[in-house]
Amino acid sequence: MPLTEHQAQQVTLVRILEQSQNNGSVWSASDAKEATRAAMDLVGTKGSFTEFVARRAQWALEEINRRSPDRAIQLRQPRWPMLASQLLAVFALISGVLTDVLAPDFLLAPKTVHVVVLPLLFLILWNVVFSVVFFVQWVLQFFRRTKNSTGPVVELLGRWRISESMGFRRTQSRGWAESFERDWAQLAGPVNEARLKVAVNLASILFTTGVLGSLLVRSIFLEYKVGWETSHKWFTVQCFYCLTKVMFAPAALLGMPVPDAQHIANLQMPPSSGEVAGKWFVLYLVSVLAWVIIPRFYLVALNAFARWRMCRHFPLPMNGAYFTTLRAAWRGQRIGVSVVPFRYELSPALRSNLSTMLERIYGLAVDITVEQAVLMAEDGTDWKKPINREGHVAVIVIFNLAATAEADAHGALLQRLRKSVEDGTPVVPIVDTGAYRQDDPERFRQRCNQWRQILDKIKFKPLFLDLHEAAEDDLKTLDDRLNHDE
Repeated sequence: MPLTEHQAQQVTLVRILEQSQNNGSVWSASDAKEATRAAMDLVGTKGSFTEFVARRAQWALEEINRRSPDRAIQLRQPRWPMLASQLLAVFALISGVLTDVLAPDFLLAPKTVHVVVLPLLFLILWNVVFSVVFFVQWVLQFFRRTKNSTGPVVELLGRWRISESMGFRRTQSRGWAESFERDWAQLAGPVNEARLKVAVNLASILFTTGVLGSLLVRSIFLEYKVGWETSHKWFTVQCFYCLTKVMFAPAALLGMPVPDAQHIANLQMPPSSGEVAGKWFVLYLVSVLAWVIIPRFYLVALNAFARWRMCRHFPLPMNGAYFTTLRAAWRGQRIGVSVVPFRYELSPALRSNLSTMLERIYGLAVDITVEQAVLMAEDGTDWKKPINREGHVAVIVIFNLAATAEADAHGALLQRLRKSVEDGTPVVPIVDTGAYRQDDPERFRQRCNQWRQILDKIKFKPLFLDLHEAAEDDLKTLDDRLNHDE
């Protein structure tokens, strides 16, 4: 079962609530586990993982709103962005009409049209430039490291949409709201980019329609003649001929007669009074259709389809630590993170900091077990703690930077743990730097290098964190490591 955009919003919102350090007490660890049990009952054994995640998020939000109606969390369809796109379309059409009516070509002479209608020429040239830029972007997207990378305009649109959806004017005091707004704007970047491209290309079509339509409507009631004049001597007949040749290239490809250089020369005013513009209007129409309207309609259709597809099959990434936890629960496995301190007694403050960090990474549904520390007299190869239970999403071993890394002690324990857990379960060695004096940077660097050298030999990469502080940078580092364990 694929996730719709609305369901992906709900899943992301619940994830933020469960990972937030300050969620306003609207959601707790017991609530998260109850939501997991309820979703498993609703989905059953035949349901997919995405269905389980969607129903869990839906149940969680319904439960929050049921318990606290005054703190209800609603995800509504935003109205103002849709209204803004409609206003943009109307404005584009009116602007196109006014652009033609007020153009210098219209004022050239009564009932006279310039052979090179400047608004149409500029539209054609702009469309060519736009097409080239679009093609370059389309090629470059295959080389992007981050597929969801979007520009600032798209991100601003995403933040606006989700703000309108949640009514952040009423919920701006909630600590998790800003995190949700930021994360969702990034996740919804591709679909919001498609929305923006639909609106912009449709506006371009309507603008062009306004320019050309105004010209054609006036030609029904008035007899127009075509001619040209210029106040610049360097703007020769050949220049005007080249411009018309570019404009009317699609008509030429269709086999329609196109004015040659001599024909253009004969239309110079004065001495010529011009010629009836009937066939010229046909050339203008074909050119605008070929250069502007048809390519833009193609882009509108392409992006509208992309928007429709992503709204019904939202590409929500589900390969992070949080979803690893939920996947284990869906499979009926124990959702556990075991913390093994090796020859290092963790204080209550350290245990609390570490538990908070892990909850913010894996969510509140995870079971965090801090094992008894391996004592000095114990051999890492002969450690008999029951760590081989199924359902571990991670095993974390805590070392003290103040200790000297030993291959037959620290390394042996890591190797034993790796063999004890299921394949794919990350075993991450954390070296706590908080208990080591860092007043000598060189000595600190040497001590870190000594740990790296020992653990590199057994293909482990140590993670150096100050567990006493539990800063945001440390949290991000741990999150990246647990999601991409080497």
